[in-house]
Amino acid sequence: MSLYKYSEAAQIGITAAFCFLVIIDLVGNSLVCAVVLRNRIMRTPMNYLLVNLAAADMTVAVFIAARYIFTLIFPHPKGTAGDFVCKLITGEPFVWVGALASAFSLVCIALERYLAIKFPYDERQRITTTKLKHIVVLVWVLAVLWNMPLFMYARYDPINEFCVFLWPTANFSQIHSPLAGTVFVVLPITIMIYLYSKLVYKLWFRPTTTSTMAQQNKVRYFKKTARLVVTVSVIYSICWIPNLVVYMYSSFSKQLLYSAVHTTSIVLVTLNSAINPVLYSWQSDRFRKHMLTLLSSPCTRQCCRISSAKQVTSTDKDSDKTSGGTELNQFASSVPMA
Repeated sequence: MSLYKYSEAAQIGITAAFCFLVIIDLVGNSLVCAVVLRNRIMRTPMNYLLVNLAAADMTVAVFIAARYIFTLIFPHPKGTAGDFVCKLITGEPFVWVGALASAFSLVCIALERYLAIKFPYDERQRITTTKLKHIVVLVWVLAVLWNMPLFMYARYDPINEFCVFLWPTANFSQIHSPLAGTVFVVLPITIMIYLYSKLVYKLWFRPTTTSTMAQQNKVRYFKKTARLVVTVSVIYSICWIPNLVVYMYSSFSKQLLYSAVHTTSIVLVTLNSAINPVLYSWQSDRFRKHMLTLLSSPCTRQCCRISSAKQVTSTDKDSDKTSGGTELNQFASSVPMA
């Protein structure tokens, strides 16, 4: 393949990096989905949004593997069949669909955290499990619709032996790349900065006197959750901005897109999809506990059910471990969002 203009050792190293990150991505995000779906206490709106984020990350990983790993092992079809395979498997369309679904999911998570505190009593104003079904469908429909040009113009290049985009006009990428940067990065980051600044201000710079241990525990829980989701959002921005900058730069400079810088940016994209489960297990005690249970027990399903039953029982005795307890509502309503 003439895509990589590197030595054989460099190609092996790049492929090994992709393989490692893809495996971590698929295993880690599968654990996230299993933890939430198998444990009743974890089935909250925010955690369901984390499952949707995990699905988006796995989509990125699968099609990164198809584009940068499988094409090195299996011969790619040519002609019309090659174009069709590029559109659906070995091209980038589904990578960008997963990326945009990730961005939208992060915005929804930020909104869910914001609304959960601002409207503790009014479920009509909050993201509930029922509303979540429609939100998840909308996230993926919008992600696919935005990326339709990629499905339309993906083609197999027999000279470079790689999938490329043959845009309808010479300046199409000069229009598409700034719009992509706005939709993938500028708008999501702007919305998340606004919502998280509200949370951070209230939790750290506008402290509220708490009278009970349950309320103090709930404050600590809010802070841990805020750290987690802000960290995930910041890492998304750091990992995706370089790739979009390379795309915009190459659109206007006419330089070869598949350079060492571009390859590095793709590795960062793959890293972003793989690192989220590590963050959950590092910053969330509940995720870490249930992940260890899944990994350590030979009878995982039974252990998870027992653990879930114990936790549900304990939540009846101690409302500070539930997402909708009375003391939580009292605390949230006493300190409305600024």
